Amino acid sequence: MNAADNKQKDLQIKVEELGVMLERLGRTPVSARVFAYLLVNDPPERTFDDIVTFLNVSKSSVSVALKTLQAEDNVVYKTYSGDRKKYFMISTDGWTKNIKESAKNLSAFNALLEDVVEHRKGFDSKEFNARIKSLLSFQIYFTQQIDKAIKSYKG
Repeated sequence: MNAADNKQKDLQIKVEELGVMLERLGRTPVSARVFAYLLVNDPPERTFDDIVTFLNVSKSSVSVALKTLQAEDNVVYKTYSGDRKKYFMISTDGWTKNIKESAKNLSAFNALLEDVVEHRKGFDSKEFNARIKSLLSFQIYFTQQIDKAIKSYKG
């Protein structure tokens, strides 16, 4: 096996490892691998056909995955003058924005969970109520730490 084959094999392994992790975080198999491929590839811009060929999946699967990733602001594309192809890449700005939005959603969920704790006060399930209250306490702490990190980050 030559150096180019080794590099390609290493890329396939890395895309698969990241793809599996992203699936665990809720991504579909194809969108996970599209995202992973764009994340680890160099140069980081890839055409639709590059993605289809590398992943060896249907064009429609890649198309759906790219549309989803673009709608979530995780992927953008650019074009070059004289070249009709779109070059897809990770949107680091979109990714950062999504992380911040997730933190806001955690805060909103905390408020709902506080309502649940209040609603359950008269219930007989004391042990379960205590666990929910403990979960809420942890989640509030976690959210506060995330908020502090976001505010203090100077990236």
